[in-house]
Amino acid sequence: MEYEKPFIYIDTNFDMDEAMMLMMAFRSYDFELVGLSTSAGLMSPKAAAENIVALSAYDELFLSISAGEELEKTYADTEIFTTTADYIEEMPAFENIIDKADDCGKLDIITTGSLTNVAAALNETPEIEDYISHIFILGGSLSGEVSENFALDPKAADMILNTGIDIFILPEEVYKHIVLTDDMIDRLYGSDSKLDKILNIAKAKPEDSRHLGAALILYLTQAPEAFIFEENGYKVETNEDAGAIVRSSSRKQNYMANKVNEDSFYDYLIGGLSCN
Repeated sequence: MEYEKPFIYIDTNFDMDEAMMLMMAFRSYDFELVGLSTSAGLMSPKAAAENIVALSAYDELFLSISAGEELEKTYADTEIFTTTADYIEEMPAFENIIDKADDCGKLDIITTGSLTNVAAALNETPEIEDYISHIFILGGSLSGEVSENFALDPKAADMILNTGIDIFILPEEVYKHIVLTDDMIDRLYGSDSKLDKILNIAKAKPEDSRHLGAALILYLTQAPEAFIFEENGYKVETNEDAGAIVRSSSRKQNYMANKVNEDSFYDYLIGGLSCN
């Protein structure tokens, strides 16, 4: 029987770890990347989308990339990559998600920023829930902390956790201590000019803030056996403590990662970024 590659859609922004995730996703032969959109994060959705379009064009990948709506926060827009070979889609991000889910019929979604775009797609066209197999969410915490992507749009996060879609959550307490070390930068530097630009951004950050959450959630989609999960119902507070995740016995069960094989992840990271 011929292996059927999964279809993956990525809704992200453009920080150091997200750029690394995208480089690995662009190079992967293990799945078909069908489209991307940008949500609120370090950069505004438009600036993030422009960087992603340019990064993909360097690899001659002309993907459907849409920008989401800005939310009320401060952005640090930076032009890291530029191109005139391709452009951001005119369609809104949520429409791009609807189109790709409808086209593929069996879609996995990775989200690393606010959950606004995915929630908008499901609100606009509820029937696409049947075409989305899994949603992999970066962020959240059961330790009392509130991560930014949940706090930016807690209603969207809560709505998604209450769908019938299988949800995998990679919380902050798992990924915040998994960082890009100086030694790894030295091993990776010089093999790819695009990667070098990203590593230069990393060098300017303290080592303990170079977390690799976005790369780790891409790894989760490819090697779930490397993780240990808590299976429970979850809801997101939308009033007091907005964005906080709490367990809920009244919700259907989803999956919260609480441990990962770090050695195997680092091997995946170095292997995925070292190839030319």
